[in-house]
Amino acid sequence: MSQAAPDSWDAVRARVTAAIARRDAAFAETATAWARFARAQGWSRDDLQALWDGLTEDVVRRYTREADPARSKLARQEVLAAMAGLRERVLKELELEP
Repeated sequence: MSQAAPDSWDAVRARVTAAIARRDAAFAETATAWARFARAQGWSRDDLQALWDGLTEDVVRRYTREADPARSKLARQEVLAAMAGLRERVLKELELEP
């Protein structure tokens, strides 16, 4: 019985590169949608800050309840980093640089 050969490094690298490109495109699309919404609502920088504060508080609360503290801390850090990146993109889109 023969085993399937592992993927080549080039194939793995190509899949990772494609996944990163999809993630970046999703962030860009989401930031554009948020910026369009905020602009249409006439939101100020303070309004956006209140939104992000509330979202951050919710994330921290959710991950604090997790059973595995180490996994919870890592997941919370990853989500907060993604949120910070998205926030920066929205502010840039609105020309309200962070």
